[in-house]
Amino acid sequence: MGQVLKIPFPQPSVAKPGVAKTAVAKPIWPKVPSRFTAAALSGHSAVGLAFGAVIYLVCLSGTISVLVDEMKLVEQPTTPASSIQPGALNRAVAAVLAREPRISVLYAMPPSTPRQRLTVSTFDARGEQAFIADADGAVTPQRTPFSDFVVDLHMTLTAPAPWGSLLVGLSGAALLSLILSGVLSHPRVFRDAFRLRLNGSERLREAELHNRLSVWGLPFHVTVTLTGTLFGLANLVMLAIAALVFHGDTARVYAPLSGPTVAADPRPAPLPDLEAVASRAVANLPQGRLYYIGVERPGTRGSRLSVEVSDPGRLPRGEDFYFDASGKPIGRSRFTTGGIGMQAYSGAVVLHSGFFGGLPVRLLYGVFGAALTFVSASGVTIRLARRRDRGQPSPRLRRAWLAWTWGVPAVLILTAAASRWLLPQPVFFGGVLLLQVLVQIAPRGRAQAA
Repeated sequence: MGQVLKIPFPQPSVAKPGVAKTAVAKPIWPKVPSRFTAAALSGHSAVGLAFGAVIYLVCLSGTISVLVDEMKLVEQPTTPASSIQPGALNRAVAAVLAREPRISVLYAMPPSTPRQRLTVSTFDARGEQAFIADADGAVTPQRTPFSDFVVDLHMTLTAPAPWGSLLVGLSGAALLSLILSGVLSHPRVFRDAFRLRLNGSERLREAELHNRLSVWGLPFHVTVTLTGTLFGLANLVMLAIAALVFHGDTARVYAPLSGPTVAADPRPAPLPDLEAVASRAVANLPQGRLYYIGVERPGTRGSRLSVEVSDPGRLPRGEDFYFDASGKPIGRSRFTTGGIGMQAYSGAVVLHSGFFGGLPVRLLYGVFGAALTFVSASGVTIRLARRRDRGQPSPRLRRAWLAWTWGVPAVLILTAAASRWLLPQPVFFGGVLLLQVLVQIAPRGRAQAA
């Protein structure tokens, strides 16, 4: 504390009396006009105040979601099946279909890490149902309400489609603009990247940490924010492309991503051997590994099977192979072998989640995610402190923000503890709302109110 950590930078030479002048070294960093810096800082502050609460919630829940596999094991501590027995996948799917005969879509995902389990998820008018299976294919309902809630909070804020993902996408765009405007409004930020001054006032210390963490994690911050914005606004972008390029035909826009279609035929038909179909798909990619099997309209002649095969040697998550109800190949995607756009879209999924280098990479994502969460929280705190120092205090807003930044993590812990008996969504949002009411009605002294 109280020390200045810095690295030396070249200083312009100064001519001494009686000594011939030498060429003055030019500054390394170009001088940015002060009016431009002020405008960037003003925009930076305005966007931060407008989207601060949502950005903070998305960043915090995303950081926690990095360890979703471990959280699920804590919530439902069954032994992970790192490898499954031959026929286990077929038995698991058959058992789930016997329990849920009227589903419209089914996904079976074998374990790809030591902390994952064979899971089968179904979708129908009631929503999603999930099951976990042991190494032999015996299934049991998956009960991980808190883990599922945190992931849903990060992706959609638990709001109905498409509004939740749209709001998350807009907050991602706002965060990306904050990152860029923050760099533009602080022309010395890179020069002072390793200059940490912690001997000033509380506001200056928080500003130092805010600026340093912003720069140190800049590649990570830009990557996850850009990819998150892409996913959140994907539907809006697709609609815009359809309107501008394909005369409103959204099917043509989604075709490269969704693959060939199969006409619906409600007549009953048994599922093919899913493991055999998966083996045929995996054989198409050297070093390929089964990621998941999807079945649309299972148990009918109009079924469509999609098999995603991951390619560990490449950034795009994998290639999708499509089959009809009889197991006949009908096409494939080009996420790993197609154009740059297809590969970039698939690679963005991997980059955003951090599921490409095992537990060490996910832990690193957790560290940088925590830094981004602090940056998003401290930015609003600094702005409110500046307003107070200029004689424009906002005591109610300041109390609300402090209750939000400290209360959301506390209420999440409470939600995790109560999720065994109560639904996480009303516990979390009810707790956050109650805390906001309490901090506004609680009596406060004059010094605290300032």
